Formats: sequence, structure tokens, C-alpha cells
Amino acid sequence: MSDLEAHRRRLFSIAYRMLGRAVEAEDMVQETFLRWHRAEPSQIRNEASWLTTTLTRLCIDQLRLARRQREEYVGVWLPEPLLEDRSAPPSEDAALADTLGMAFLLMLETLSPIDRAVFLLREAFGHDYESIAGIVGKSAASCRQIVSRAKVRLARPDDQKSSAHDEAERLVREFVEATRTGEMADLLRLLTEDAVLYSDGGGKVRAALLPIRGADRIARMFIGLRRFHQTAPPPVRWVRINGSLGALIRSGDGSRSAMTLALENGRVKAVFVVRNPDKLGGAHKFE
Repeated sequence: MSDLEAHRRRLFSIAYRMLGRAVEAEDMVQETFLRWHRAEPSQIRNEASWLTTTLTRLCIDQLRLARRQREEYVGVWLPEPLLEDRSAPPSEDAALADTLGMAFLLMLETLSPIDRAVFLLREAFGHDYESIAGIVGKSAASCRQIVSRAKVRLARPDDQKSSAHDEAERLVREFVEATRTGEMADLLRLLTEDAVLYSDGGGKVRAALLPIRGADRIARMFIGLRRFHQTAPPPVRWVRINGSLGALIRSGDGSRSAMTLALENGRVKAVFVVRNPDKLGGAHKFE
């Protein structure tokens, strides 16, 4: 891999986690490289550091703008899913996989743009506090406090355990099949009692405007959808969504859905369904 490609992949990884939108992340990476080419060589003592600093500051500004836009968003806002063919090598290495899931990205939405940048640079990308301080314009001590507070805010229950890879994939397949057959008992068996379903239609297609909470309500919603359509369930394309097995579904009306799950102790803790067509522009490649 060339140095330029390595830089590009690393910068996109940071930008996507900052913004939750692949298109915006690509724009930030492109703008960073444009500024790099225009910069005087004397301004760049360390190429990787300069690129990271420039990109992070651009993302902080972009996220501030995006936050204002998301206040007017119709319904639940979810990150744009990263879709990959399951047969292709993962685009992210294993060390970053835990910071790519929908549940983690949704939790990051609770942090301010600067706090999000500090937390990600430290916890996901391993930057030292001195370098982070220079990037965000704060002291190293302040950055330590930001990370400490963010860890408390984003902490998961101590007894939460993710499922092993093969077991996780089996659970995903079982749950998606249960949503298609509309079997109440199967859905309730697979969902935790406090499970939450998030559905993002962006006002463009039908989706729940608020999160649906509780196994019973989620199960009844899927059963209702199954009875409403009264046809054979649409085929599923199994893809990698944000690093984990997920389902890409095309309905009879032509709309698409990308479904991914968060698992806890062998059951489904959260369901994420992205239906907004603006976030599924690349889905046609998998059909």
C-alpha cells in the first residue's frame, strides 16, 4: 500500500467516526489533501501529523454545522452504514472494529464535537495527549479530563458481553429470518426485554419517528409489517455493515433497508434499520 493510500484510509477512518456520514467523510479527506498540496513545504514538518490535524479541525467545524442540521432531521438520525461485500477483506483492521458499530457511533452523538475528537483520537487511534492537545487547542490535562468524562458517559454495563463471531452471525441470521416469518415466539426469544429499535427514514420513506422500546413492541411491529404486505418476504442480501454481518433488503416498492444489530449476552440488544435512500446510495452494487 502506498503512503498516500495509507494516509487516505486512516483519514477516512477518523472522519467517518467523527461525522457518521461516508459522503461527508470523503469530502473532508479530499479537502485535507487539497490543503496539503497547497501548503508550503516548510509548514509541514511531519506529514501524518499535519494531515491528521487538518482533517480533525475540518471535521470539528463540519460536525458543528451537522448538529444544527440534525436538529431539523425528520425522525431518528442514524449514521450512514458502511456496506461491504462479505467475501472481500474488511476495510478496517481488527483494532478499530469495536469503534465502527452503529451502537458505538450513536453513543458518540452525545459528545460535543471537540470531546468526540479528543475521545476518538485517544481511544480509537492511540494518539498521545500532547499531540491531541495541539490538534484541538486545549491543554493535555484538559484532554485527559475529556477522555475520562467520556468513558464514564459512554460506559456499558459491566456484565455486557459481546458474542463470539460465529455465534453473533448465527444470531443475526436467526433474527432476520424471524422478522421475515413473523413468529412472535422466535422474536421474543431473541430480543432482550429492554431492546430498542431505531429506524431512519429521513422523512423520505416510511419509518418510525421515535425509537421503539421493548421486546414485545418490537416483535409486534415486525409481525404487523409481515401481515401488512401479505406477500412472500423480499430476498435478503447478506453484507458486512460497519464491520459486522447485516442484511440488505429490497422491498416490493423498490425501497431498500440496511439492518444491523447490537448483541448482548447472546441476544439482540438493539436493532438499527437505515431506510433513508440518501444514506444507501451504494446499495445497488450488492443486488
